[in-house]
Amino acid sequence: MPTLAARKVQDVAAVIRAVREDAGLSQAELAEQLAFSRDYMIDLESGKPTVYLARLFRVLHELGISVTLTWPDRHAEP
Repeated sequence: MPTLAARKVQDVAAVIRAVREDAGLSQAELAEQLAFSRDYMIDLESGKPTVYLARLFRVLHELGISVTLTWPDRHAEP
């Protein structure tokens, strides 16, 4: 499984987009599955920092807390 140390909102956004695309889902399809608006998915995948996410990453950084994202590698051999 691939992993990435997420240091900013844009890191999370890049992983979400890549995994969504790898799953063959459009933004609209994923948004519908989650009962979100497509505009929200666009903002999320563009790394648009909301006040809450920006503050969360500032708090994590200040406290020395790291976030590691792990996702399935659909192309890896079983």
